[in-house]
Amino acid sequence: MATPSALPQRPGPAPEVVGPAPHAQRSQIAPVMVQEELWSRMRALPYVYMAPTLVSVKHARALHLPENVGSASPDRFQGGREFMHLHPHHDGSLHLSLPDWARDAATRSGWGVPHPVQNAFLIFGPRDRGELEVVWHLVQVSYAWAMGEVAAEPT
Repeated sequence: MATPSALPQRPGPAPEVVGPAPHAQRSQIAPVMVQEELWSRMRALPYVYMAPTLVSVKHARALHLPENVGSASPDRFQGGREFMHLHPHHDGSLHLSLPDWARDAATRSGWGVPHPVQNAFLIFGPRDRGELEVVWHLVQVSYAWAMGEVAAEPT
């Protein structure tokens, strides 16, 4: 897996973000079909299960890992074993658990912002298929981080 330091710059200005509760994207909303493509990929990750979010708004779709899967410490999760959630269609952004080096790369390249209170990172919803691939890459980093397969420092 390529390191997030190679992320391309996100085109255009950042979307409007509100928060901290809810911490959400309010402009440049991802098309619903792109959101659904992302969700389809997210829920197909090995071992994940869908369950109500422990930290987000009603109707956010969350992914969790079973207790006996992966070797990550509890600080790599947002609540319980939840490591990411996709916000409802009117928002389209998602919160991921990421190591600091991936957060820094995503911030530098304009793909998201840290949550102001929680241990999560807001990734802006992908506006097209090209952006979907970048966001999907960040989702894979988050998954590997939650599984304990990614180091806290880049290698």
